[in-house]
Amino acid sequence: MQSEKTKSRRNRGALVIFILVVSAMTFLSWVAQSANAEVKPAYALVNCRIIPIAGPILDKGTILVRDGLIEAVGPADKIKIPPDAEVIEASGLTAYPGLISAHTNLFLEAPEPSEPRQPEDFFQSLTQPAEPQQFPELLVLKQLKPKKQTIESYHKVGITTVVVAPNRGIFQGQSAVLNLNGDQLQAMVLKQPWALHINFTTERGLYPSSLMGTVAFLRQKFYDTLHYSDHWKRYNSNPLNLKRPEFDPFLEALIPFVVDKKPVVFQCNNQEDIKRALRLIAEFRLNGLLTGCNEAWRVLELLKNSRVPLLLNLDFRPPSTSLYAQQGDAVRKKAEAEIYPANAAILHREKIAFALTSFGLSDSSFLKNLKLAIKAGLSQEAALRALTIEPARWLGLEKQLGTLEPGKIANLILTRGELFDEKAKVVRVLVDGIVFNYEEKGQ
Repeated sequence: MQSEKTKSRRNRGALVIFILVVSAMTFLSWVAQSANAEVKPAYALVNCRIIPIAGPILDKGTILVRDGLIEAVGPADKIKIPPDAEVIEASGLTAYPGLISAHTNLFLEAPEPSEPRQPEDFFQSLTQPAEPQQFPELLVLKQLKPKKQTIESYHKVGITTVVVAPNRGIFQGQSAVLNLNGDQLQAMVLKQPWALHINFTTERGLYPSSLMGTVAFLRQKFYDTLHYSDHWKRYNSNPLNLKRPEFDPFLEALIPFVVDKKPVVFQCNNQEDIKRALRLIAEFRLNGLLTGCNEAWRVLELLKNSRVPLLLNLDFRPPSTSLYAQQGDAVRKKAEAEIYPANAAILHREKIAFALTSFGLSDSSFLKNLKLAIKAGLSQEAALRALTIEPARWLGLEKQLGTLEPGKIANLILTRGELFDEKAKVVRVLVDGIVFNYEEKGQ
């Protein structure tokens, strides 16, 4: 009998090893199929200019990468190249940390169309308004299908890490942080989940049908969560003579964010949304961040006093509520060209912390608008920090990302020319130590 048990254990062990090997081979097969990617145990990027963010610029340095991590960074004459490292000659190139976009909707699959409402639904809504579908428990990871073409387009503007957020409803669901290292989703995950995302929106024919109603709806759910959590705590500590609370999956999903203070991100499409979000964050003492915020320049004093981090998108279109959007094409275009691009520069001048995101933009529009923001007064140094160390800190990943330092994940880009120059080109990208080559032949 003991022999049979031993055999069974060995068989189970062999099965586990087989599954692990197959999983590894599946991931590496994607790399093997990509003409732009390589995977080797160690690389030495030599003779490149290095912008480490965490220290002084090195005009001629070496970066050692091993097993997906940065092993060493330093002057070329101080770093010994190990014999097993493949040398990548990077003379004439500049190395930067990989850029981080802290809000995107990448890889989201379009939801299936809902069934049309029946006539009886309308009459019922007159006396009992329906609530819109809400998804606080939704993990966005379940909706994602990474695509190689999208990943490569983001690489080519220098982005190696993204936050992917859901995009439906008021309580939209929970985002994930991904490294753009391939199209195998499990291998891409850095943090899951990261934050709960909330949007100030309404739905026609449903409650809430006004923004005032949306704020009331949010406040009620937050108060319900506090009461629900307190009831369960009291019951669990001493259930004698206390009625057991009824389990509520909606409120249960909100507890980590309302009670335990995990990050809550409010989508702010105009200055009034910013005011609404700041009031809610203060009232419920949330660990809040604001995203969107292209009208942040209009509420500077509020933002200074709140010290709430901003995830600033580079969409320069005035919101529909703005006077600039209501006074004709000439006024709107002038605002898009001159006023909204200065948003980031104004915030930086006022010492208001922010990260820049690609939310709502294509990869090409993101790069174009980033350069417009720099032209409008944002320094290149501030722009780089807002795409590296600042978002890394707010994501809770400052020990893994955001700078070129030993021990951190090997996410970095090599550019020909300065990153924000008009003619700059990303020629190589490393994500988790996987090398993607975008150098055109003859260069």
